[in-house]
This record gives sequence, structure tokens and C-alpha cells, in this order.
Amino acid sequence: MSAGLKLGRRDLAQGIGGLWLLLACLAIAVAGLAAVTSLSSAIASTIDGQARELLGGDLALSVAQRSATPEERAAIARLGTVRESVTLRSTAQIGAQTALVDLSGIDQGWPAAGKITLVSGRLPASPTDAAIGRELAERYSLGIGAPIRIGYADFRVSGIIDKLPAPSGFALAPPVLVSRPGLDATRLVQPGSLYTSSYRLALPAGASPQALGKAFQQRFPEGGWRVTDKGEAAAGIRRFTERTGQMLLLIALGALGIGSIGIASAAGAFAASRRATIAILKVHGARTRDLALMLGTSVTILALVAILLGTLAGATVPAIVGQAAADVLPVAPDPMPQWAALARSALFGLLVTLAAAWVPLAKAVRARPAAVLRGDVDDARTDRRDLIVPLLAAAAVAALAILTSGSALVTAVTIAGGIALAFLFAGAGKLLALAARRFGARGGPITRLGLAALHRPGAATVRLSVALGLGLALLVALAGIGGSVRAELSGNIPAKAPALFMLDIPAAEEARFRSLAATQLPGADLRLVPSLRGPVTALNGQPVSALKAIPEGAWILRGDRGLTFARDLPEGNQVVEGRWWPANYSGPPLVSLDIEAARALKLKVGDTITVAVLGSPIKARIASFRSIDWRSLGFNFAIIFAPGTLEQAPYTLMATVSPTKGASTLGFERALAADLPMVSTIRVSDVVTQVNTILEGLDNAIRLATLVAIVIGITVLAGAVAATRRTRTRESVLLKLVGATRGQVLTAQGIEFAAMSGGIVTLAFLTGTAAAWGVVTRLFELPFKPDWPSLIALPLAGMVVAILTALAAAWPALRARPAAALRAV
Repeated sequence: MSAGLKLGRRDLAQGIGGLWLLLACLAIAVAGLAAVTSLSSAIASTIDGQARELLGGDLALSVAQRSATPEERAAIARLGTVRESVTLRSTAQIGAQTALVDLSGIDQGWPAAGKITLVSGRLPASPTDAAIGRELAERYSLGIGAPIRIGYADFRVSGIIDKLPAPSGFALAPPVLVSRPGLDATRLVQPGSLYTSSYRLALPAGASPQALGKAFQQRFPEGGWRVTDKGEAAAGIRRFTERTGQMLLLIALGALGIGSIGIASAAGAFAASRRATIAILKVHGARTRDLALMLGTSVTILALVAILLGTLAGATVPAIVGQAAADVLPVAPDPMPQWAALARSALFGLLVTLAAAWVPLAKAVRARPAAVLRGDVDDARTDRRDLIVPLLAAAAVAALAILTSGSALVTAVTIAGGIALAFLFAGAGKLLALAARRFGARGGPITRLGLAALHRPGAATVRLSVALGLGLALLVALAGIGGSVRAELSGNIPAKAPALFMLDIPAAEEARFRSLAATQLPGADLRLVPSLRGPVTALNGQPVSALKAIPEGAWILRGDRGLTFARDLPEGNQVVEGRWWPANYSGPPLVSLDIEAARALKLKVGDTITVAVLGSPIKARIASFRSIDWRSLGFNFAIIFAPGTLEQAPYTLMATVSPTKGASTLGFERALAADLPMVSTIRVSDVVTQVNTILEGLDNAIRLATLVAIVIGITVLAGAVAATRRTRTRESVLLKLVGATRGQVLTAQGIEFAAMSGGIVTLAFLTGTAAAWGVVTRLFELPFKPDWPSLIALPLAGMVVAILTALAAAWPALRARPAAALRAV
């Protein structure tokens, strides 16, 4: 064993000194980071491991508003074992009540892979059987044998579904499964109806789902076929998890950044406690590298212990979340340890420790023995060469975060913003110290003592300003964003939105539908628009299937899109490029596109876009781009055709109903279900409730992650104050000797902490509020309406906690008795 390692082992046996702060900050930060990355990885692992079961096969081919042609059906059958289903949204009549459901007519033996898990009962065995989702059964107290009517057919509940294959993973409505003859009996599948035919395949061993899917699309390029392979199973859950995990990861990295301040403080306090030992060893001929290894050994061992504790805590999160939220999550996280995620979190911890602890240890090793033994204040200045390793380690942290994130640009911008905020709060700390120096002579002696502590040698004002400011600014920003979004969902949207959306209204029944609305809801605002569905199959003649990847933000290329045609520009839309066509337009096909989707695809006015409608390709020239106010909650279509193109295709109508104030829609819904059972009714209040539930869960997760950052900031504060205990004890004793009471000394320190935290809390509130305003108004394009009392209470509560924490950390110094303290000098 080398001399440095022997010295390190003996030194560590004397105690860890100030390294408890390193242990606490690093363990908490790594635990938060490991928890976030492990949970995201565990959900992805479940999706990857059960992709075939979640998809219901190795490959799924789907097409909107039609079934496969005989030629297409024969080509599908040659690929492998096929199981067909037809899915559409419908309104189920349950006694006097109605409910929106996802209705599927399935083949016998469906799905091609995986299975349907039932709570009780069995799958449909006859045309009058229906298996319903557990949510529907619980909401309406339906058991086996209960009657339910869908369309023009009556069914009996044969089974209650727990889980079934779903390519997207998310569903707006609970599922109902019936046989294909049962679906035919409902008479809901008609020309123009919004339904999807899906063909799930179990492929032969060794077959490539991606290659077969691509080949099928290329053989039938104008059929509007959507291909989903095992790698895209539960795509909705995957995207939601990745984006949520990305947000939580950035917060966890912010917490680790705040913890680095504590690590640096801990390393500095530890090095200060070993200054005399280092000086004596230098006098006796110890080499600098052995002394560096001595200090590095202690720090490394404590860092490894902290990282081990943090990763162990983070490794348990997937299993805990899986147990606690089993009924909420559509996919249960894999409870096994996510080794790659844990290793990545540990690497982050090691790199941050290296970046934060290197300079304090290097300064301690280079200190001159003569100055140390004379009792001088640490006179070692930072050598520029000492900054090389920390800068490289910090760059490695940033690079690792960017390379392993779902969005490199967002991560890079966030890191840059965090660094800018750190400099901002560091500058604020320096300004506080300068202000205390300049104006500290004013006021009484207690006030002067408190303010003087902000700029005395060794004061941690700057470090504490950064730690406290970053944590509170993050918390205020997230609270402001969450509060504004919730206010929009609970207040503005319900106030502006129509009460009902209705789908699949036969165009031939428009007059009958209007008559029902006029009878049941007199004075209601009723709006109808034509509706079709179809996928975008080509851009400027290039097939979408030939794209290597769909660009970020090009959501119009994912699956089928809602289509309509209109003479006049819809309300809530504004043409930003090109021209809207004349009301009497008659000519070649034209379309108007959403400007955001067009930018993502780098399209320009005059380019062409091909959309498959009922299997027939329609190539249209782009006439204009529109900005769409999606908050209007009217009929907002990303793709609108000019008149003269889609009128001859079978289409249905969509409608919105906004009744007069205080009027109930229940009577209209019941009459609609009885007279026009093919019409699907969506209550806006139900959708808002679902979205609110998702946002509340996301908000809680974000707040929990932010709490980790706050806890680390408080720990840094307590550790920094505790690190100055020797100085504070000396000052307390001297003050008591000249007649100061414990209360006066406590008041002086309270003024110190209040002045520091008050200024930083104010700045944190302003920066956090400004960031929230920017995100809400610019990114989300919503009004900024946070819960102001709660938002203001957050920094005030943070200030109180900071002061109390600092006073608690300083209390042992205040309790020191003069006689005992003087004997120890």
C-alpha cells in the first residue's frame, strides 16, 4: 500500500470532519437522479420486454374508414397469422345513462399474440355478448349479465376486462369488445363512419416486422396504411414517459448542481480541518502527491458511500411506484434494478464530486507550512492549473446529460440557463456582501454585527445565495406554470368550451339532428362541420414511409388525421402565409396547413401534400399556412381542403353544442342515443377531468423532484453555517465577555440570515415568476394566471425555513460557555 493510501486510511479513522455535508448532499442528489432515471428506464423496459403482448402481435397494419381490399387481405395473410379488429368510438346506453366507449369487433382468437386479462367472466362467444372495461363496470355498477345497448344492438356483459393489447397505450374511453357479428348488429360501421380496421400479425420466427411493414406500405403506397411494429408498441406511453422523464431529469440534475455547492463547502471544511496535519507532515518531508492522495482517499470513500446509498434508494423507486400506482399506470414499471440508469447516476455523482472538491483540496495541499503553523488564515490562492480538472469534469457532466437525454437541444438550453442563473445569484450574493460592507455601519450594534457577518473573511454568502436561489427559483417557476395550466383547465376552458362534442353524425341525418337539438336544447349554439379521416402519405411526391424518422413536431404524419373542407376561414384561425381560397373556389385540390406542423416539415406555400381518403390518394397544393388558436376548443383541423375535392367522398358530420346557461344536456343525450344511436357523444367535462388527473399526477412528481433540490439547498445552508461553528463560537464567547446576552447574539445572527435570505428570496421569486410567465405565455400560449397567494407564500416559507435552519445549525456555537471555550483555545 502506498504512503498516501496509508495516510488516508489513518486520517479517515480520526473522523470525517465536515464531510458529513458531502455525504448528505451527494446521497440525496444521486437518489433523486437514480429514482428519475430508473423509473423511466423501468417503464421503457416493460414496454420493450412486453412489446409483442402490448401490441397484440409482431406487427399491426391499420387503415382508416375502410377494410382491406381482397388483394390487400391476401397480401396480409401471406405474412403470417392474422387477427382482425374494427374499432370506433360509440355511445353505450346503460339504463337511462349514456357513456362513451371504445368499441371493437374482434375475430375469434384475437389478438394474434399476448392475451386479454379478465377480472371475471369470459370473452364474447355469441353476437349478444360484450366484454367491458373495468372502469365502465365500476362506474355504472355493471356485473356479469348486465344489459347494455350500443347502436341498434342489445348486449349482455359476458366479461369484465382488466387489460388488453393497445398500440398507443392510452384511451379516451373504456373498451368494449364484441364479436364481428355483434359489431355488424350495431349498424355503426357505415360509409363515412370514423372507424379503424386493424390487422395484427404473428410472424414466422426470424421475420423482421419493420422490413415486412415497410414492404407492405411500398406495395400499397396509396392505401393509407399505418404500420406499427413491436418497437412502436405503446407509443403514446413511451412518448409521455420520455418527455416526463426528460423534465424530471433536468430538475434532478439541477438538484445535483445545487448539491455541488455543498460538496465544495464540505471539501473546503474538511481541508481546513486538516491544514495543521498537512503542515506538520510537510515539515517532516511528506510529498505533495502523498498528501493529495491522503485527502483524496477520504473524500473518495465518503463519495462512494453517498453514491451507493443514493443508487440503492433510487433502485427501489420503480417497485414502489409500481405497487402504489398499479391502477393508474397503463404499464407497470419493471421492478428489477435498472443497472444502466443506476450506473449513469453514479457516474454523474462521481463527476460532480470531482468538479466540486478538486480546488479546495488542491489549495489545502499547496498551503505553506510556515503560514499554517503561525495560525494565519488560509493564504493559498487558486492556481489556474487547478481549474483544468474541475472544468473538464463539469464539461463531462454536461456532455453526458446532453447525450443521454431525449432532447439534446432542450437539455443544452436548460444547462446554459442553469449556469446563467447560478452566475446571477452569485452576483447577487456579492452585491449583498458589498451592500453590507457599505451600509453596515448604520443601525445599532446588534444590527451592525449581523450585517458584518455577510462580508467577513470566510463568509459563505455567495455559495448560500446560489444554493438557496436556484432551488426557490425552480420551485416558484414550476408552481407558476402548474397553477396557470390548472386555472385554464378548471376555469377558462370549461367556460369557453362547448358542453358536448358529437361524432359520426350521418350527413343524411343532419336535419333530424338539428331538430332534436332545437327540441331538447332550445337556444343552444349548434355548430356542424364535415369530417373525414386519412393519413398523410407523401410530401412533395416523397412517400412518408420512406422517411428515416418523423421530425420532432411533425405530428400530422403520425397515424390518421382529421380532415374537413370549408369555404370560409374557421373561427380561431388566422392565415399567416399564402392566401385563403375564394368562397366560390372551383379548381385543382388545395389545402391549408397548421403553420407549426409546416415548419417542422420545412414546407412552403406551393408545395404538395398527398392524403389518402378511403384508400384513394389525393394530391393537393398547399395554398396557405394558418396559426390555430387551439384553446378556442372549436373545430380545429390541421389540414383543411378547399371546396370541390372531398364532397363526393362518404363523410359524416361533427358537431358542438353549447346550451344556454343552466340548461342540462342529459335529455338531449338520451334522445340522441334513442333516435340516432350511431352518434358518439363526448362530454367536455369528462375530458377535462381526465386531463386534470394526469396533470395533477405530473405536477406532484415535479414538485417531489423539486423538493429534493430544496432539501439539498437547506442541507447546504445548514452545512455552511455548521462549518463556521469555530468562528461563531469564538465570536459568541467574546461578545458574552463584553456583556452581550445570548438573545442579543442570537438576534445578530438572525439579522445576518434574514438579510441574506431576504434578498435572495426576492430575486428567486422574480426570476422564477418571469420564467413561468415566459413558458406559459410564449410556449403554451396561455394566460398567466397562477395562484398568487400560494406563489407568494412559497418564497416566504423558504425564507422562514432558511432562517430557522441556519439558526439551528448555529445554536451549538451560541450555547458555548466562555470558560470552557477559553480553556480550549
